[in-house]
Amino acid sequence: MLELDTDLVKINHVNPRNEKHGEDSVLAVDLKLQARLSNDVLSLFSSTLKSAFYHKDEAVQGDLVTDAGYLPNLKNPALGTVKWDGSWEHQRLVIHNGVKAEFDIVLDEAKVNKLSFDFQEGGTVFVNFRVQAHPDESTAAKLLALLGQEVHMSLAYEDPPDMKEAA
Repeated sequence: MLELDTDLVKINHVNPRNEKHGEDSVLAVDLKLQARLSNDVLSLFSSTLKSAFYHKDEAVQGDLVTDAGYLPNLKNPALGTVKWDGSWEHQRLVIHNGVKAEFDIVLDEAKVNKLSFDFQEGGTVFVNFRVQAHPDESTAAKLLALLGQEVHMSLAYEDPPDMKEAA
């Protein structure tokens, strides 16, 4: 599962929409996001994913880096973007939108899905993903204002409300 800790993420698309919850219409938003991360993030999904797509070209790096986990070179550069199946609910997305925590935009009970990896030479991977959430009108307006920008975000699993109450 994807985790972010104040990582720089670009907001590529914001889709505000209405969802029907029974008879009620509820404001929802889909955010298409892109994070540029180290290929070490691939270990969050599978222990073998990084080595499946990257290797260390000894002819280029030689003995400069001795870390066995350092795999900067693409095995198959023409492969293109790779989709990763899965959906993760009960996520908490925090968009750090200012110098103080009170300016943060917090989306609780979000869902993360439509994940894909765009592998880059040099050990970087672009992680593209969608976050679906139910913000209030004010928060939705703030999200629209951030369209096309790169902002720091944190993303982590959060216990569902019913589990919090039980504890």
